[in-house]
Amino acid sequence: MALLFINCKQSNSNFGKGNDQTKILKEDLATNERNNWLFFKTVSLSPNSYLCDDYNYNSLKFDIDNDSVFINNKYTDDVYTSSIKSEDYFKYKYLYETYKKILKQEFNIDIPKIIKTIRNKRVYDKNSELDKYFQDAFFIDNYVFFEKEGCIMCFKKVEENKVILESCIDEINFLLPYNKTHVIENITYKILKCRPIGIEKFLCGNETIRYILLPKINNVNLILIPMDCGDSPYRFYLLAIKNNKVISNLYVEGELFEPETMGNVERTNFSIDENGIIHVTTKVFIDNKIQSHNIKEFKINEDGTLN
Repeated sequence: MALLFINCKQSNSNFGKGNDQTKILKEDLATNERNNWLFFKTVSLSPNSYLCDDYNYNSLKFDIDNDSVFINNKYTDDVYTSSIKSEDYFKYKYLYETYKKILKQEFNIDIPKIIKTIRNKRVYDKNSELDKYFQDAFFIDNYVFFEKEGCIMCFKKVEENKVILESCIDEINFLLPYNKTHVIENITYKILKCRPIGIEKFLCGNETIRYILLPKINNVNLILIPMDCGDSPYRFYLLAIKNNKVISNLYVEGELFEPETMGNVERTNFSIDENGIIHVTTKVFIDNKIQSHNIKEFKINEDGTLN
């Protein structure tokens, strides 16, 4: 997409003379937490025309301080900033009308008359880390938008993402240990009110996301998702969610078998002990007799990863 920028300000750095010295001092700024923008959502500019994959963006975290960009907490590039009439930001009127419609429908956002914009100073520079992701972007409230290969990429302020997550997943004070087998015929599921990043692969053909709430460990939200599509109606995955993103997933409960080999089955169940350690037990039966019995232990780290 061709975008028009005007009134770009020149960088006024007070960090000292010389590009090398400026770069070193800007890198020193990254000692503070600079991951203030997190991936939120992607939408196709034209329905059924572009496949919008968030794979390269859902792990991107960045911040902009004056004219300096920090990607994953590391200084990378400088940008021009400007404030411009929103209708002038897009080269063609139909693009403005398209964005206006999509932002209202998908984000419930009205484009203001004036928007803040940024443009990478090293556009098309293969050594620019920012250029790998975007060249131009614009801000509306706590959102930042840019276009990539026919898709609108949206990032949101960290604080806003946390608010969404807190209102999205119920919080109940569980007492550990947790040891429960879930009978699928008797389950009343909760419905997730949002879509954390990476949840799409667990939809199992449904529009809504059903879940069972698990204890929260190390400030990480844990939920149990039924993966009852296909030939395995009894199958659950444990998801670790933090900052509106699925960080880890683990198959923890269910039965796996081939329809033509009744009596040969793999049964898995789990428990969480009083220290928050997840124990996953898998038993393999052949002709209804136990052939193997395996127990694995997993710890939930503060960042949501498993080890």
